[in-house]
Amino acid sequence: KFSINQADDHLVASRLRKLFQHDAHANQDGSYRVSSLYFDTPHDKALRQKIDGISNREKFRIRYYNKDLSFIRLEKKIKKDI
Repeated sequence: KFSINQADDHLVASRLRKLFQHDAHANQDGSYRVSSLYFDTPHDKALRQKIDGISNREKFRIRYYNKDLSFIRLEKKIKKDI
């Protein structure tokens, strides 16, 4: 991730609009807020695996968009070293 200037932002955005559909979660200005809550075991298994550099790991989170609590998604994130 890195910052770009406003002119490049407009250029890239205009090109991407031609290739991709508008994100259903986005506001009219193209932005949206993502709120996530991650879960771990009582002994912090997910955190310890991350710190220890374990390649294959999983964790759970709940996520919602734009403060809309009418649709909350439960997700299982899996990382596998291929």
